[in-house]
Amino acid sequence: MTGSLIRPTRRALLGAAAALGAGATARTARAQSLRGTTLAQSLRGTMLVFASWGGAYQEAQKVCYCDPFAAETGARVVQDGPMNAARFRTMAESGAPDWDVVDVTINTLFSGAHDGLLEKIDTTVVDTSRIAPQFVHEYGIGCIAWSYNLAYNTRTFPAARRPTTWADLFDMRQFPGKRTMLDQPVANLEAALMADGVAAADLYPLDVERALRKIDTIKAQTIFWTTNSQSQQLFVDEEVSIGIILNGRAYDASKKGAEIGIAWEGNIQSVDYLVVPRGSRNRAAAMKLIEVMTRAENQARLANMIAYAPTNPAAFASIDPAISPWLSTSPENTRRGFVINAEWWRQNERRLMERWAAWKLAR
Repeated sequence: MTGSLIRPTRRALLGAAAALGAGATARTARAQSLRGTTLAQSLRGTMLVFASWGGAYQEAQKVCYCDPFAAETGARVVQDGPMNAARFRTMAESGAPDWDVVDVTINTLFSGAHDGLLEKIDTTVVDTSRIAPQFVHEYGIGCIAWSYNLAYNTRTFPAARRPTTWADLFDMRQFPGKRTMLDQPVANLEAALMADGVAAADLYPLDVERALRKIDTIKAQTIFWTTNSQSQQLFVDEEVSIGIILNGRAYDASKKGAEIGIAWEGNIQSVDYLVVPRGSRNRAAAMKLIEVMTRAENQARLANMIAYAPTNPAAFASIDPAISPWLSTSPENTRRGFVINAEWWRQNERRLMERWAAWKLAR
């Protein structure tokens, strides 16, 4: 009827709102794409420094992340490392760091964010929605999930008598030979307490002195590694028969012919984050590199090279099924482990690093 008021239905209103929302989303996506293209073009000739943990892992990062970034932008990425928390802190506190993008552990992320040593992630460049929410932080983006595992020489310990729990690491009678552990308290204390009968759910706050007394029982037979590459090489060279190693390092050593296996019971899970230290001279390039590093196709390539689980769920569609048993985020492995309490370590790490150093010197 001419002149009558036609009232839109709720469905029509919702449809219109959805259309407007879709249009806004599309416009935002187009704007981000244009911004990304413009930013990439502006980086030609830029040089930035990426610092990580060295060895097979950093080589995989170079191939899967840094090389595609360089090809896309014309920027140059210089590799440095291995990552060292004390060196990182000194750089960030200076306000003029040598490193631009750094692969750090979760405790460094928490302490760095707390102390104002990190740049905020630029979400207009880095699409954080592509990353699983538990791996997104205001000052860092998770790049891999990984775990500390009990590793062993498969020739020394054949199938019938292979170690399966942390208690076996401390059993010199049934599992003789040289051991290896990290040269720091993180993960060592948790492993020692679980070996001493503490359930994973009851670990925190850690009973530090009890853990150190447990490690005392194998201290004389233990080589303490300082870099992830060294831990891998100890097993490759068969200098040790049992010890703690990162799951991805064990996988890489296995691919290279080492007689190595890992146990998953009580695996201690953590996350590596990409951060930009405060005062980076190449902040825009750093954010673009992080954007490239969080793409599904690049994370899948890395997981297929070295068994560290991606933080972008879409990457799993392209991961070789043969690698899944080595990943800490596979359902079975996740169920048998736990995530390290990073906040507890943030509050206690500095004190315990001093306690660890004193314990190492004690007879």
